[in-house]
Amino acid sequence: MARRIEQSTPEDLVSGLFCENAYLSIREMLGRDVADSVRAATWPLRPWASFQRYPVAELLRMMDAAADLADKQGLLTYPQALEEMGGWVTRITQGTPFSRAAHLAVGNDPHERLAVSQASARVLVTYGERKYEREGPTHARLIWKRELMGPSFLLGAYTVIAQNISGVHITVTLGPCLEPGMNFQLHCSW
Repeated sequence: MARRIEQSTPEDLVSGLFCENAYLSIREMLGRDVADSVRAATWPLRPWASFQRYPVAELLRMMDAAADLADKQGLLTYPQALEEMGGWVTRITQGTPFSRAAHLAVGNDPHERLAVSQASARVLVTYGERKYEREGPTHARLIWKRELMGPSFLLGAYTVIAQNISGVHITVTLGPCLEPGMNFQLHCSW
């Protein structure tokens, strides 16, 4: 995570909605008081506005501190904590009217839902490259380049996305991953 923070630029931004949801995931994982202290120690104390954008480095520092604390307290390993945060952020985000409308428009075709989820990241972040590849009727590959959230977070996020596609059981696994975890793949099969 430290190397991803170092490699982020001032142009690498994330939406306030994403920041707020990440904080809520930390609160769920560590409790309100601990989450508030993590935020106070890592993030300038200003309220997030859902459609405003903020430097992703600030969010990464907050998530890094929370995952480190979860690991030290024996709650989850560091990667598990990031994966859990990815899942929580996704659950919360999928409950927004925008996400619900997009899912209704696309339906329950796994390829369509996964491809739309991959493409819709541009609403939340300004950095990175994302590509969806259909590898057959029941297989897909999601490819990230310069993805600052990292593989554990997105594994958690796409596991939740897959669980919310009705009528099919999708397995999501991490494929090749190059250090510092900015270039990686997830494989989906059903």
